[in-house]
Amino acid sequence: MTMFDKSRWIISGLVLSMAIAGCGSQVSQQPSLPNIVLIFVDDMGTEAGCYGNDVVKTPNIDRLAREGVLFNNAYTASPSCSQSRAAILTGRYPHSNGVQSLIQWHIRAEGGEHPDRLERTKRHSLSHSEVIIPQTLKDLGYATGIFGKWHASTDSVLNWGFDEVWAEPEDFITKHRDEPFFYYHALIHTHVPFWTDPDFSYGPSEVVLPAHFNENPDLRADLAEYYSAISNQDREIGRILDTLDREGLTEDTLVIFSSDNGPPYARAKGTLYEWGVREPLIFRYPGVLPEDQRNDGLASTVDVFPTILELLGQPIPDRMQCISLVPIMRKPSLTGREIVVCELTFHVLFNPMRSVRSGDWKYIRNFYPDAPFVTQLGVRALRCPLAVPPRPGEELYDLRTDPVECRNLAVDPQYAKDLERMRDLLEAWMKETDDDPLAELEYLSPTEAFPGGWFGRPDDPAPNTRPPSRWGKLTFERLKGELSFIGGIPREGQ
Repeated sequence: MTMFDKSRWIISGLVLSMAIAGCGSQVSQQPSLPNIVLIFVDDMGTEAGCYGNDVVKTPNIDRLAREGVLFNNAYTASPSCSQSRAAILTGRYPHSNGVQSLIQWHIRAEGGEHPDRLERTKRHSLSHSEVIIPQTLKDLGYATGIFGKWHASTDSVLNWGFDEVWAEPEDFITKHRDEPFFYYHALIHTHVPFWTDPDFSYGPSEVVLPAHFNENPDLRADLAEYYSAISNQDREIGRILDTLDREGLTEDTLVIFSSDNGPPYARAKGTLYEWGVREPLIFRYPGVLPEDQRNDGLASTVDVFPTILELLGQPIPDRMQCISLVPIMRKPSLTGREIVVCELTFHVLFNPMRSVRSGDWKYIRNFYPDAPFVTQLGVRALRCPLAVPPRPGEELYDLRTDPVECRNLAVDPQYAKDLERMRDLLEAWMKETDDDPLAELEYLSPTEAFPGGWFGRPDDPAPNTRPPSRWGKLTFERLKGELSFIGGIPREGQ
């Protein structure tokens, strides 16, 4: 918890306790050990009905929103898979918990692929000094299980507090219905190649073309498959909710839904622009947290762990770099976060960036302007092209008037004071959390330079199409196989 948060939340907590004691609270006393289900999906932004998309069908995510609290301004800690997963599990930022790049390159590197990334992966595996959610809950008497993508450590999940791996939701929930359980369900349907299903078919003309893009038929066709994958994934979430209903556990279970980073498109995943870092975040806990609340407070996925701890009546360790969201869920008029910070050091390539949002202002610092962005679909259709390196060292946006971040105000003298204020906020956070974005230069191998220019592929630096989805019908065994391929739970002992 940083200096920005400690004093504010001491005051907010006192105000909250007095408000609840003085007027009948809209929430009741929670059970001491509720079941906890954390659903963390891959490469999904706010493309859901409850977030305003009227085309894509997400009835189960929408149900969670109706029955719980939806955050309109929630952010991932990092727009890259491993870093965001480690952050939500630790309540600490990537540069603090050790995970600064994609993990599990070692599986392919040991087979002869990407040997230059083998040492980096092992160096960036989750630090053994960290304590993650299942370890804490296991100590409190929880049964713990995981299904899906691990991708936070080269170690087996069995070393990190999980009792059961590849635990199907119906089996795990039914098996542990008479004891408190923690179930981590990490789905990959919206990771490329998309896991579509013929039951959910969208035409290219139906999709909502994001404001970042000019009209483009290839992009529309790809978004139609992305929508199918979102709906297919939503059905999987429905399996969990239906099982809780059937077992009579809905009222006793905290369900949390979020995503690791934004969609796999240009100006999204792998960048600190809004489409890359703004994520869905929903908490449902019937009778304890409010229902059908849309919360405009700033939130981060690092806040999930302390929120769980407060709901369990457990202390929040000082080493956590986050806050509990319980106070502003119970009383939205309270002041929540004043800032939210996102970071990236590596995705595939070295590209150290940090961003801070405060109010409607968004500031991005590019610490290595010569670094490229990883290729993403839609580059050719962008309304506001990505800057070719050298990129600007600083970017400043007014999200109220420029929500797609097209006009960089950092170069406008009229906004010099706003730029200085946002720069100071980021630098203070970096100092408090001991963040040095360029420290990795000491270890960077020459073979990890940027082949092929700023998009990394000399033959096709900005592809406009990609192979169509190839997954078809979902089966448990097939899901296990594909999760292993793209960085799911490693083999025991790894």
